[in-house]
Formats: sequence, structure tokens, C-alpha cells
Amino acid sequence: MHCICHVLSSAALPLARRLREAMAAAPWRGPSGETLAECRLSAPQRFAPEDCLPFAGIMDAARQAAEVPQIFIGATGIAVRAMAPLLEHKSTDAPVLVISPDGRFVISLLAGHWGGGNSLCRHVAALLDAVPVITTATDCGERPALDLFLQAAGLRILDWDQLPPAQACWLEGRPLPLWDPCGAVTDGEGGGFLRQEHLPEQDGPAVCVHWQRLPARQGRLRVALPSLVLGLGCRKGIPAPLVATAVEGLLLRHGLEPQALAALATVTEKAQEPALQELARRLGLPLLTFDAAELAAVSTPHPSTAAGERFACAPFSVCEAACLLAARRMAATGTMQEDGEGASPVSRAELKDGPPAGTGNGQQTDGTDAPAARLLVEKTKVAGQLTLAVALSNSILRRDDV
Repeated sequence: MHCICHVLSSAALPLARRLREAMAAAPWRGPSGETLAECRLSAPQRFAPEDCLPFAGIMDAARQAAEVPQIFIGATGIAVRAMAPLLEHKSTDAPVLVISPDGRFVISLLAGHWGGGNSLCRHVAALLDAVPVITTATDCGERPALDLFLQAAGLRILDWDQLPPAQACWLEGRPLPLWDPCGAVTDGEGGGFLRQEHLPEQDGPAVCVHWQRLPARQGRLRVALPSLVLGLGCRKGIPAPLVATAVEGLLLRHGLEPQALAALATVTEKAQEPALQELARRLGLPLLTFDAAELAAVSTPHPSTAAGERFACAPFSVCEAACLLAARRMAATGTMQEDGEGASPVSRAELKDGPPAGTGNGQQTDGTDAPAARLLVEKTKVAGQLTLAVALSNSILRRDDV
């Protein structure tokens, strides 16, 4: 990962080079665990030296670097005008910092919370022995930001337009209604939640957390709990659009929130199937794989004789067994990935009020009273080319950098 540092005056070149060297020696770790160690310099064509990317206009330079963190050494107004046309949403915008030309101040301008801009600001300020300037209300007070608090719990905000009233309630110390039947959220620093037994129907702000698809309404801040695993079995060369449409339809029919998916799972032989790789890329999820022998050892409602014969083992269901094994791994080992590297840790939480799992559904226990994983959706066949199943893990994905 890299950032772009726009040097707006020749006098600021030594400062920019000092930042580049310091960043390489002491990288910054982003919100998703990515490492930022490379700082590339850019400067106007009229004075850009060989170690800087030349640009004709700052607007074009900012546009070309819109996907990565940007640092402006110069006037804040220039940065504001350059970035304004490029802004999309606080959940997707990259961090933007401004450093005063004398190097005394580092300002967090955009994406301070979700994008990690405030953290990057503090890091850069420490590297330059400068003063970090952070103006977000939650960073100036005693309470943590509500969006960061939820992000740290491994949850995914769905209704960003409903965040401001909930954030205001949180900051002002008023009780914030919370419907969380799965026990995913703790009271946090300073408390502030008023727990609800039933899904709130009032017009005021309320936080609602679940893996089910919840109806949207004014004031309701819906938050997805990523604890579902989608298992897939397919024919070779299956069209990617067929897989995407089938998955979307399955989740919709069963009332499951797409953002509650934590991983995809299949048999090892399908790891390189283009349609499955494309689905994982589009959803931003890991594709976990298991050997056929592992899958055959899992009890499932709909084992396939054909699958057993193909892999020379007992009959088994690829989609059901794969999602159960992956969900069980999330609960037992705390990782989403097979080798555990680069995976987000998880914290087990008792699941309540979930829909019935059905009979003979291959529940996997973890030594507690609650099952570590259970099938929510049993094997579903699609067009003779695809099978799908969904398992629920008794775990909550959490970031490990907070």
C-alpha cells in the first residue's frame, strides 16, 4: 500500500522527503490491517525533481490518486477544492491529510474515522514531530465515535444516512436504544445503550444489530453481524452471472443480510473456479477451501452419492459441509482463513432468537451449550450446475488493530 504526497511548493520538498524516509522506516497500519510504508511524492511540473511525479494541475493529480491516502503539503483550501469533486461517502473515501508548509501541523481533513485518517494523522505528526489537528467531535470528547465503536466490534453499518442522529444521541449522553438479540455489542466506554427486547418501531434513533435482513425505516441504524458462511458446489465452467444471481436470490428468499456474510466455502478442487473467485472478489470475502476427506466427515442433511464417488470417499454435500466447517472454524479458532494469516480475530457470543435450524442439520458443537455452527439454509440446487447452503457461526468477527 502507498500514499501520495502532493508537494505544492519547492520549499516543502525537504519536508516531503523527510516524511517519505520516515514512513518507510515506520509504516502505518490501516483500519483493515493494511501496511502503508511507501510515500510517493508528486509536484507541479514547473519545479518537480526526478524523485517526484510531475502534474500539470492539482485537480488531475488528486483524481489520479483518489483510491489511496493523499497528503497535501500546503494550504488547506487547495486540498479542499481538489478533493471536493471526488468525494463519494465516508465509508469508502480514502484519508486526506494536510501538512502546513513549515511542518508544524498535520490536519486530518477527510475519512478520519472509518478510513483511518485520524490515526494516520497522529502517525504522520509523530514522524515529523508536529502537532496533529483532529476536529471530529468524538475525538475531542470523552466518548469513542459510535461508528468506530461498531467497527471495532466487527460490525458493518448499513444505513450511513441514519448514523448522524444516532451519533448525536451517543455524544450527548442520551440513552441510545439498542436491539441486539445476538449479544454482539457491549456497552462500551461510557455506556450509553438502552437495550430493547423487541425491534424498535419508534421514530427516534435506534441501533439494530442482526444477521437477518431488517426493514429500513427513519431513525433505524441497521448494523450487520457478519456471522454467516455461504457454501458452494458447482460444475466446472459455470457462468459467473448465474452464481451471482443465484446467491442474491437465495439470501433474499431466506431473509439474510448480504453484508452479514463473513466468508465463502467450497471443496479444494474448486478453489480456482473463475465464477467462485469472481464472487469472492465482488463481495470482498475470503474463499475458504477444504479437502474432500474433511467434508465427507461432516454429517449433513443431503449427502451426495455422486460427490462421494467422484472423490473416492463417503457420500457428502460440498456446500453444506463446507459452510459448516468454515463456520465452525470461525467459532473455534477465531479466523476466517484456512491458515489463519491475515484473518480477523473473532470473539464468541451466544446467539439468540435465530430462526429454527431444521432437523438433522449437522450442528457442530464447541464444548458449550450453544452449537458452534448450524445450517440456516440446507442444500439448494440451481439449474443443475450449482448448489448453495448457508451456515451460522457462533462468533463475531472483530478487527485486531483497535
